Amino acid sequence: MTPAPPSPDEPPAEALIQRNVGVRIRELRKARGLSGYALARAAGISQSQLSKIETGKATLSVAVLARLCQALDRPLSYLFQSEEEMPRVLGTLTTVAGPESEALREFADEVRRRTAGRITLIPLRASQLGPAEDQVEHLRQGALDLFVEEIHRFARLAPDARLFGIPYVFRSEDHRQAMLSSSWFRREVFERLLARGVRILNPRWNWQRGVEYVLVSRRALFSPADVRGLRVRVSEASGLGRLWEEMGAEPVVLPWADVKRALRDGRIDVLPTHKSHLYPMGLCRYAPYVTRLGDLPSTLAVAVSEAKYQALPPHIQEGIRQACEVAGDRFTEIVTEAERRNEPLNIARHRASYLTVDTRPWREAFARGVRRMLDAGDLPPRAWEAAERAARGHSDGLPLDG
Repeated sequence: MTPAPPSPDEPPAEALIQRNVGVRIRELRKARGLSGYALARAAGISQSQLSKIETGKATLSVAVLARLCQALDRPLSYLFQSEEEMPRVLGTLTTVAGPESEALREFADEVRRRTAGRITLIPLRASQLGPAEDQVEHLRQGALDLFVEEIHRFARLAPDARLFGIPYVFRSEDHRQAMLSSSWFRREVFERLLARGVRILNPRWNWQRGVEYVLVSRRALFSPADVRGLRVRVSEASGLGRLWEEMGAEPVVLPWADVKRALRDGRIDVLPTHKSHLYPMGLCRYAPYVTRLGDLPSTLAVAVSEAKYQALPPHIQEGIRQACEVAGDRFTEIVTEAERRNEPLNIARHRASYLTVDTRPWREAFARGVRRMLDAGDLPPRAWEAAERAARGHSDGLPLDG
């Protein structure tokens, strides 16, 4: 059958493509705050040629479009994809049951509101995706779209990020924020992740997990000497095994999904974790002693697949960023308030004992472990040097969302 000829009122297909591409380029230019002159200069074309492209009046050249996309930091394919081809669903991860899951549901609601229903976050269970380090790889490969986790979990892609998983590295929240806003962090973590297909969305770093760092154990621990000979759970990519070996403990590499069962079965004696995880996971049913180490709560990174992110229009990207900012404050608030309620419940239900100890011996023990990691090459010296500079207030104050 011969296809019907196009209506005389319809523009030819080539003209439609030119018009749509022009609209996309103008939209991207304005979203980045660029003038026509600035973009034309960056792409090596005249301002009048750019004007013709944006208004759909120029014959399209792949070479010119490629230079424009390079200046706009978008793949060439973005200019030609249809509205139907743009993502509408982002797969994300449900964390441990309890307040964190509740907070992530609120994040999903906020994303839906801020994108006018355009984007839906679909929660996936951790058991579907394996350990956190594997989930980061899924994110890089595009099998997972959005992931919320502690910064050091991204160490496979950005090795210096391991620093953020070491207890007592940061002396205060101001010290940590100085580190996060430093040129070192932009270069060694943010840009390394971006080069590997992972973009961090929360430059204000207002997503915080838990109230403090604790040890959950089968017997009371008051000082580092008490862990000698005990089996301590560590994650595969944390690099913390040497820290515990320094104290005479036996590090046991174990996925997070197995920790409760391992405590129950006696395969581990000590679980370093966050106070907010205790009651929702029922950890104190098998390990009733909680040693409060007084370290800062962990800061979380909200990361997205760069390929999926670049397939979204600028206003949808902005909606997700705004949702991330709002949801971070709410996440921290929900987790902190839940733990205030959960501590007495944990004591009543599981007879948990919260031990307030002198943290100085613990700080000294971890500091010795850090020196051992540096000597062994498990921790890049430049990362530790950057932390020392940040402690002296030498932050560059560079934003991540430029």
